[in-house]
Amino acid sequence: MTHGVNSIGLVFFWKKIYSGITISGFKLYGETTLPDTETEVTNTPVTLLDDNELLSIVIEKHNRFMGEYNSELKDLQEKMNSGRSEYNRVSKELEALETRIVVLKEKRHQLYYQAGKLRLRLLETISDKEKTQHLESEMGNIENKLQNANLSSSEECGYIDSIRSLLKEMIETVHDNDMVQQATVSSIHDILETAKAARSELDEMLNAPDEHRKESITLKQEVEDQEARLAWLARRTALHKEALGYWENVGPVGSTMIDGPGISEGEEQQ
Repeated sequence: MTHGVNSIGLVFFWKKIYSGITISGFKLYGETTLPDTETEVTNTPVTLLDDNELLSIVIEKHNRFMGEYNSELKDLQEKMNSGRSEYNRVSKELEALETRIVVLKEKRHQLYYQAGKLRLRLLETISDKEKTQHLESEMGNIENKLQNANLSSSEECGYIDSIRSLLKEMIETVHDNDMVQQATVSSIHDILETAKAARSELDEMLNAPDEHRKESITLKQEVEDQEARLAWLARRTALHKEALGYWENVGPVGSTMIDGPGISEGEEQQ
């Protein structure tokens, strides 16, 4: 390089890195007086790996992926087993709740039917039926509603209280003071109290199936997602195991790295 360059010139600085050449910078000289600079070229030697070193890297990669996948497989299997157990528990509870609701509805229907039969038996013991005919008719209408109408809890309890009041009025009206009548009325009261308790239990359970059903759906989806992930991990582990077996049996003499099985690295990110 000479001093005092008068024409415009470009001096490039180059740096060689492995197999690529990159421009690290340049300096512009014009007609003005500038400091003299020499072109600096730095050569970085290229490090080439021999077959044994390349083979070691490939084997290490497959071992690393297998280790990561096996670890996740173990954890995922435990989570999936726990999820299945929880799903089965919730499903059984849901089935039991739905069955119990059906039983309670049928039980109330049967109880009101029994109360009606006892009321008719009570009517047979009354000598002056004309005095109680209007009471009998009113109770019959209420029993029909209790057995067939879609009543709210408050409506049902109100009708039960109405029957009790009508029974009391009936006994006070006839003045028979019959022990059979008293026993029959007592039995009707017991049946109505049992029906009221069944309705109370039913009210507490009515929303439970919906909650269990939502939980069951969520748990089922979680298990299905875990099963899909488990299957993917199993496939990837098998591929890496196959590849590892190949490379472990490859010798450096006469072997070529490009002939071995390959696994898409992009898939490892899943």
